[in-house]
Amino acid sequence: MKPCQFRVIGCNMMVELEEEDIHNATSMEEHLRMIFQQIAVLVDNVQKHQEVVVSLRQALKHMEDYLQEQPRLATSKVSESSLKDFTVVLEKLTKSRKDFGMNSNKVEGKVATYADIIAVLSQEVEKYSDMIHAIVDEDKNLRERLNTVEKKLKAQDTIIALQDVTMAEQDLRIQSLEMASYDGILTWKITDFGRKRRDAISGRTLSLYSPYFFTSRFGYKMCARIYLNGDGMGKGNHVSLFFVVMKGEFDAILKWPFRQKVTFMWIDQNNQEHMIDAFRPDPNSSSFKRPTGDMNIASGCPLFMPLSMLESSQHAYVKDDTAFLRVIVDTQDL
Repeated sequence: MKPCQFRVIGCNMMVELEEEDIHNATSMEEHLRMIFQQIAVLVDNVQKHQEVVVSLRQALKHMEDYLQEQPRLATSKVSESSLKDFTVVLEKLTKSRKDFGMNSNKVEGKVATYADIIAVLSQEVEKYSDMIHAIVDEDKNLRERLNTVEKKLKAQDTIIALQDVTMAEQDLRIQSLEMASYDGILTWKITDFGRKRRDAISGRTLSLYSPYFFTSRFGYKMCARIYLNGDGMGKGNHVSLFFVVMKGEFDAILKWPFRQKVTFMWIDQNNQEHMIDAFRPDPNSSSFKRPTGDMNIASGCPLFMPLSMLESSQHAYVKDDTAFLRVIVDTQDL
């Protein structure tokens, strides 16, 4: 270990040789504070020396004035009192000059020492300034790289989200195809019935669509739509059940308008009394024309079943929070 190189300004730390740079870096603020204190003392000393110089100049002026007023001093006819005064002044002048010379040497020595210290500190500051600039540049580069990575991640997240949506649509399509019937008969299982009924009452989800079904492999595409709290005339007092003609792949080779009889059935799970209603399509209604959009306007039975029947103790239209409906399309004449 060795004393800190700034010991001359008051740092009394002992440092390991290999840790000198670390000490200088961590103690830079303290070293600067010590230098400022020393410089303050130095400035104070310089001011005092300036006062000495002023005194010397005043003494010299006093001597010049004295000599001009006492020309007899030049002829060796000097009075004893005048000689005594001159001797005192000369002694003060000599002493002040000597003190000034000694103090000047001390000040010059301290100035030289502080100049060396400031030079060392300047080098340290420059070195660490370069390091800080390098760190700032590296931080900027890292931030730019991080921003680039974040943008790529966001782009990837967007792609993944789109893929998830696509996959979900494909899964739904596959599920619908797997569940689809091709004989004109739809058996619709509505689960979680209580929640869906509450959503209908609150207006959160007014209606539900069934899976689609077909009259044949290349026939009409259809589905059902139910309002569990009613619609139109049945709102708030009946379950409304409607039939929907959908746009299909083979509409171009089918007969239009749609004319097949449609039968609705709400199955009593006690197999006692099913709720049944039926209708024949109105060929003049737009609901049964060839679809130009994804589906036509629903048509059917707004007063299909009174809401009071849902809680009938004699029937099981809802059991284990599940209901079953059946939609039967007459395909005999197709």
